[in-house]
Amino acid sequence: MTPPAFPDFYLVGAPKCGTSALYDFLGQHHDIFLPRTKELLLFAADLSYPTRLANDEFLAHFAEWRGEQRVGTAHTAYLQSTRAASEIKAARPDADIIIMLRNPVEVLPSWHSELLYETIEEIADFEAALDAESERRRGKRIPRGARNSYVESLYYTDVIAFSDQVKRYFDTFGRSHVHVIIHDDLREDPRAVYRDTLSFLGVDTTFVPRFTIVNANKTVRSRALQKLYFSAAAPGHHAVRQLIPRRARPKLLAMNVRRTPRPKLALATKERLERQLGSEVSRLGQLLDRDLSSWIDARASG
Repeated sequence: MTPPAFPDFYLVGAPKCGTSALYDFLGQHHDIFLPRTKELLLFAADLSYPTRLANDEFLAHFAEWRGEQRVGTAHTAYLQSTRAASEIKAARPDADIIIMLRNPVEVLPSWHSELLYETIEEIADFEAALDAESERRRGKRIPRGARNSYVESLYYTDVIAFSDQVKRYFDTFGRSHVHVIIHDDLREDPRAVYRDTLSFLGVDTTFVPRFTIVNANKTVRSRALQKLYFSAAAPGHHAVRQLIPRRARPKLLAMNVRRTPRPKLALATKERLERQLGSEVSRLGQLLDRDLSSWIDARASG
């Protein structure tokens, strides 16, 4: 069977907000087709991603479609991008959009940890990485590993500019075609959130997936091995990627990973973020018509 020219729904982010879990849960549904690979970047031409897919490369990932009612894809960079919404609209005017959001005070340290894991970020100290953003916008202090991703992933304040990002999708597709999920709700009642999402997509709402933890916080045992695998700038990278069979790569990475709870933010760091992000949280709450004040401690926002 020939799949649709382009997917009809898009999980656009945000990063570290439960997108991997939702992708797994939706992929279990008999009426939904999702590619085996989650992060397939086709749109977001404003981001400097070095390995953007061509149309035929992207669509090849949908060759296994067997007539499922809905066809989706996902990339967490699509929310940060200023162009992805309009590009998706041009390719698929009737597309539905799913956005997942989380308290930005929690997202930022989680995103920093993820970038460290992927060897995109080199500054291990979280606050120091935040402080480096202004220099990085001027092209300075860019880690060599960032060549393997889009450098804008290091612009931490852009990653969590949720109010502007969500409004862009509302304005482009209309609110009836945009489904926003708050991570707190997914954590507290995954069945209800899943059922609401299925209803939004217009598929069987009685199906219940296996709810498991996906993409938990992780650190690496050997940073040198991780750089060799992830970073195109590392000597020997291409040789190693060619020598290791594709099927064996996930096992190799798993052996180099520790699943560890994320260290608790220092109180001073938490208060700094709450002061900086209070107005953003307020704007987002107004946009969504939802009280998000619990995200910001009263002592810091008062």
